[in-house]
Amino acid sequence: MHELIEKYGTIGTVITEEQEFPILNIPMVSDEKWQRMAKESAVRNFAKMNGRNPLDVEEALRWQRSLVRSLTGTA
Repeated sequence: MHELIEKYGTIGTVITEEQEFPILNIPMVSDEKWQRMAKESAVRNFAKMNGRNPLDVEEALRWQRSLVRSLTGTA
């Protein structure tokens, strides 16, 4: 934990009945940026695995979701 505090610093603490915990100042990614990065990744993965660019971003996203479902065994 000491290494994390040194790397990121703290912005406060949370106190419970038994203990005090630091709140780390870890940078976050906005939802918009996360979604953009996910789309870019899906397009890259599609092109790499299929040997061609997707027709559009939606094709890449559908393909990526299907791949994840097949690897995780989810419906």
